[in-house]
Amino acid sequence: MMTEENIKEALGLRFIEAIASKLGFKTNSVYPDHGTDLSIIEVDYREENGHRRYFDTGRELKIQVKSTTVNSIVWDDSVLKYDLEAKTYNDLIQRKNNQHPLLLVLFILPENNVEWLSLSAEELVIRKQAFWYFPDSTTLTSNIGSQRITLPRENIFSLETIDNLFENYAS
Repeated sequence: MMTEENIKEALGLRFIEAIASKLGFKTNSVYPDHGTDLSIIEVDYREENGHRRYFDTGRELKIQVKSTTVNSIVWDDSVLKYDLEAKTYNDLIQRKNNQHPLLLVLFILPENNVEWLSLSAEELVIRKQAFWYFPDSTTLTSNIGSQRITLPRENIFSLETIDNLFENYAS
């Protein structure tokens, strides 16, 4: 049986994959991950001999996924604050100016695990929401345990944001 942490992570990955798939992007989970849990890969097509030929464009987003519950978040008016593992924060900083920068997607589940997922003949619902984060700083933290990060509430990860993330962070 998987641990509760493994279940949270799996739900977070599937949430992101579902959104990317709906928009026509491919996803690729990475194992062992070495800091990158998921790649979102841009796909395009060209007309060739009367048929569409689909291909990977070479542009992709590299994603580190963290899944938590609402009680692990400090909710302020326009931001939320989360204590991210220092090593994960440093991964984000170290890759900030690389060809493939690393984005964090923080998936937030309800406190009660019974509410995380529901399924009926009509729908599949994964609750609650996700936010994306890209560090402003270029300085590694010397903290041993965690580094508090601040995510604007407007950085919600949704159907509307993936194209914007590709424009700003994909190479």
